[in-house]
Amino acid sequence: MKPHRQKSLSLVCVFLLTGVVLAPGALGADATSAVLATVGERSITEAEIENQIKGQMLRLNNQIYSLKKQAVDSIINAHLQEQEAKKRGITRQQLRQQEVTDKTELVSDAEVEDYYNKNKARFGEKKLEEVQVQLKQSLQTRKQQQRQQAFAAELRKAATIDFKLTPPIVDVPTTGAPTKGPQNAPITLVEFSDYQ
Repeated sequence: MKPHRQKSLSLVCVFLLTGVVLAPGALGADATSAVLATVGERSITEAEIENQIKGQMLRLNNQIYSLKKQAVDSIINAHLQEQEAKKRGITRQQLRQQEVTDKTELVSDAEVEDYYNKNKARFGEKKLEEVQVQLKQSLQTRKQQQRQQAFAAELRKAATIDFKLTPPIVDVPTTGAPTKGPQNAPITLVEFSDYQ
C-alpha cells in the first residue's frame, strides 16, 4: 500500500456484489505513464484513460479470474478423481459410475409433476405429458451434477490444496465516505449499492 494511503480507511476492500477481494493496483501503477497514442504533439497515457475504463476493466478482470478459477478447479477435480481411481484399482469411468451414477437417486414422477406445477409459466401452453420425458431427463442430469459436485468436495476435503490464484484487485478510495468502526481497522468492507 502507498504510504499516503496508510492513513486512509481502506486497506483491503471486498466487492460484495461479486465476492471479489479489492485492494490497490488494478491497472498497475508502473503502467499508468505508458503512452498509448499521440496526436500531433499530444500524448495520451494510460493514466488519462484509467478512470474512464476502470469499471469495465474490473468486470473483465473478474471474468478472467472466474474463468481461470473454473479451469483450475476442473483440473484439480480431475486429478483427485484420477488418484482415487488408481487407489481403488479402477478406471475414472468406473469411479464415476460408483460414486456419481449409482449414488444419484432417480427422479420420480412426483418430482417431475411438482417441478412442472411450480414452473408452469416456463412451459407456456405445453401440458405435463408433452414435456414429462425431457423434464425428467433434465432433472436427472441436475441431480447427477449435484452428486458430482458433492463427490468432488469429498475428495478435496481429504486433499492438500494450495490455491495460489488471487482475485483481481483495485484501489477503492473511501475518503469522505460514511464509515463505521475504527479508522485503523486491518480490513474494510465496502458496499456498492449501485456500482456501474
